[in-house]
Amino acid sequence: MSGARVLPRIKRLLVRLRLHDLIAPIFGGAGAILAFHRVRHPEPSINFAVNRRNIVSPDRFGELLDLLAAAGVEIVSLDEALTRLHSPSAGRFVCLTFDDGYRDNHDVLLPIVRARRIPITVYVAPGLLDGSAPLWWYGLDTALSRVSNIRLPLIGDVELPAGNPADKVAAFATALQFLLGAGACETSQVATALRERYGIDFGALAATHMMTWEMVRELAACPFVEIGAHTVSHPNLARLSEAEARWEMAESCARLEAETGRSVRHFAYPFGTRSAIGARELRLARDLGFASSVTAVPGNLFPRHLHRLQAWPRHGVGPDDGPDALQLKLAGASRDIALRAS
Repeated sequence: MSGARVLPRIKRLLVRLRLHDLIAPIFGGAGAILAFHRVRHPEPSINFAVNRRNIVSPDRFGELLDLLAAAGVEIVSLDEALTRLHSPSAGRFVCLTFDDGYRDNHDVLLPIVRARRIPITVYVAPGLLDGSAPLWWYGLDTALSRVSNIRLPLIGDVELPAGNPADKVAAFATALQFLLGAGACETSQVATALRERYGIDFGALAATHMMTWEMVRELAACPFVEIGAHTVSHPNLARLSEAEARWEMAESCARLEAETGRSVRHFAYPFGTRSAIGARELRLARDLGFASSVTAVPGNLFPRHLHRLQAWPRHGVGPDDGPDALQLKLAGASRDIALRAS
């Protein structure tokens, strides 16, 4: 039996055994932040699991919202989360956040938000919207679907076999591992190779997958939506110079404020892993005055996070995260549980 089928059964068993009730008093904290990307039905043009796992169907999203309501867990804004960390007895809460600025955040998510009157934060990277920052994860996906081998400037010019599904998955994984830790120059070189060798039109990909500025402005005008900054070009900040990293963070905020006419108070680090965030990035976020900055390190919020405003944890939510998985996340169950206990 595959791991993809076993894991949900394990989570279901843990919930039936009420494990989440046992660990919640220790690891559950005052609340949690949930990290989404896309809410839409599966996209046929997306081939690889790494990209598909960022897509949650509207039905699954509604199911999770229903669970929160039934459990008496209130959905609040990030600003309200700051207030509640001062008074943890105010009741358990979650914040819903969405990264990058995908078109379905406007087309699918916004009507749900309006109908249910729930607050959300959408972190937008302006360069992904206008195509100046390539959606390399979708470009790589498209290129590999077309070819039987692919040559990319990874560590030197590397040719990877892609003649069958297993080879394509392995090639995607190899390129992905390189790009997640790459600097801006290296990422640009790979994007250029995808464009020139395999005909990838990053402008067309942006038009297909990302919001327009008009859509962003409509989101910003909704009283339930907060627009947050997510850098300009979605780089690994740790691989940039301090001046470059500061510019990415400050300029994204400035462009979003100019386009929406609203103050941008919250920030999400691209990728958000420990390898992409260090003390320098936390300091820059603090110096730039963000009220909060979120990571992709799993964990829940505690009053101590009032003193760690630039390193808030989030639980990622994907298409396989049903009610059982959500209950475990709200209880604080994650692979980082031992670290957060220390």
